[in-house]
Amino acid sequence: MLKVFFLSPSRDFYQRELTVTLGERLFVIQTALKRLIEAGLIELRARGNRTYYRAKQSHPAFPDLKALVLKTVGLGESLRAHLRGLEGRVKVAFVYGSVARGEEGAASDVDLMFVGDISGRELASVLAPARKSLNREINPTTYTPDELRRKVWEGSPFIREVLAGPKMFLLGDERALARLSRRRLS
Repeated sequence: MLKVFFLSPSRDFYQRELTVTLGERLFVIQTALKRLIEAGLIELRARGNRTYYRAKQSHPAFPDLKALVLKTVGLGESLRAHLRGLEGRVKVAFVYGSVARGEEGAASDVDLMFVGDISGRELASVLAPARKSLNREINPTTYTPDELRRKVWEGSPFIREVLAGPKMFLLGDERALARLSRRRLS
């Protein structure tokens, strides 16, 4: 349940919606909501005849819990699961932008960077289920290793900003990205 609230901290959820999203019985949802409210991690809001729940962003532990959820069972893990099988052709894949900075809102899209040899069509078919399961728009940017090196060499402001900013790695790591972006052009 923490995953639902911390992946969309600005979004309100109602009980029945949570039963469908999480695949749990109403009693289980109600018990978990009660515990989270008692811990001060979520807050409730009445609107009409419905009660809505959302993450309490003013809680002192909110930033740390959100980062923990994102790095473990949240967005990153979900995306990693969808990208399994691409390791051979995608050398590096990472989330950048507002999500990586921890500044996203309920409707924020997820910016992904891919470096490798994969077609846009194949990537679209891999990301379609991820879009659905995360209920978020996903914006992929793809470069072959040579294209990335060329952009770095040309001093592309976009690439410079992405490489300097925070990243959540899904495939590969910072060292692999540095190797790919620094190798001399052939």
